[in-house]
Amino acid sequence: MSKRSFSYKLFCNWVGLHHRFYYPEHTYIGMERIPEDGNAVVMVGNHQNCMMDPLNVEVALDDRKAYCLVRGDVFRVNKYFTKFLHWLGLLPVNRLNFEGLQGNGNAREANKNTFSDARKWLIQGNTLILFPEAGHQNKRWLGYFSLGYLNLAFEAAEEADFKKEVYVMPFGHHYGNYFHSRYGLVLNYGEPIALSPFYEKYKEKPRTTMREVNALVEKQISSLMLDIRDLDHYTAIDALRNSDFGKAYARKQGLNPDKLAEKLEADKRLVAALPKESPALDLLEKVERETLDKGMRDWVVAQRPGRLNLACRIALLVLGAPLAVASLPAWSELLIPRLMFGKKINGAIDVMFRSTWTFAFAVLAISPLVWIVPSVVLLFVEWWIGLAYLVLFPLMVWYLVGYTKLWRKTCGVSRYVALGERGKELSERREQAIKELVNCEL
Repeated sequence: MSKRSFSYKLFCNWVGLHHRFYYPEHTYIGMERIPEDGNAVVMVGNHQNCMMDPLNVEVALDDRKAYCLVRGDVFRVNKYFTKFLHWLGLLPVNRLNFEGLQGNGNAREANKNTFSDARKWLIQGNTLILFPEAGHQNKRWLGYFSLGYLNLAFEAAEEADFKKEVYVMPFGHHYGNYFHSRYGLVLNYGEPIALSPFYEKYKEKPRTTMREVNALVEKQISSLMLDIRDLDHYTAIDALRNSDFGKAYARKQGLNPDKLAEKLEADKRLVAALPKESPALDLLEKVERETLDKGMRDWVVAQRPGRLNLACRIALLVLGAPLAVASLPAWSELLIPRLMFGKKINGAIDVMFRSTWTFAFAVLAISPLVWIVPSVVLLFVEWWIGLAYLVLFPLMVWYLVGYTKLWRKTCGVSRYVALGERGKELSERREQAIKELVNCEL
């Protein structure tokens, strides 16, 4: 098994500090079910937020260093970054359906080396993190699983002459918000699946056995996350669960909508209770898509804000502006990653990288330069100034997160007010659709 080195522990503590700020409400469920360190464990989960997904698992673990198989293209930035990724325990996999193997003659051979190393580490009692969907999803649903993770797990057992137990540990991610900080996170672990009962069957029918185990894994992960399979009405369902109606439904179920883990359970029940075919859902889907097309969110149409509401928001922005200007050093945490964000997939910016980019840039570059270094320098000038800056910088970031959130919501309200009667019509159609859904006795 692989324990964390002293330097790796320091790095994890630094990352964990930022992680707790980024996700102020983080709930880990079922951690006690994870097999003890020293066992061969393949952790398998839904993939919804790029590199934040494996990071969340690593932060939640105690003294265990888990290795993670990740997309191979991130290892092609430069050799120094590649060394850093290897130090983190990340292993490159070149995916045929995504990056392909063309243009890199060593890609196929590199995959063989990665899987060979992964099998050896498993046999030695280490933990691997894999995401069988290969690519991350841009919605809250579980995609198609490739069987590569089970092929790796069973081959590791075979290399150990089927004398070593290998576990598959399903887990599910759920985020309060994919793109912005200061929201919640739920990391939900299921029951570990021991592969030894399947060894004999695997020897005779490997593919059939892997499909059987994969079905068990998929079923668990689907139950541990919010799995919205009705993609034709996805926009409507996602808006509905986040609306006042969704919160009221949670309370009706005896759950607290202000706690993300309980809200997740309520959302799963709501999704299961919604009719499969409904004119009301069709209408709500049209309304929600039109709302998004006009640059607004569902809550704006639901609240029907008027000119007075807009004026109050603008006044708060004006009153808060001096403090926002005084927090100028902290703007770098918010603006620089956003300005530099530009991960492109097939010529388009992949927005699901936004959290990863923002978080990683803050941890590795911005915080040391604009928080720690100035604090140390100021300590040698006037110790109390350095100490004050060290304490106040996180508060400045916290304030600016709230200030920018107010700005975004004010922009949404201004768009609604500018629509006039067309905005009111959207609100009326939305209310009509929800009333019809309520009549379905959800």
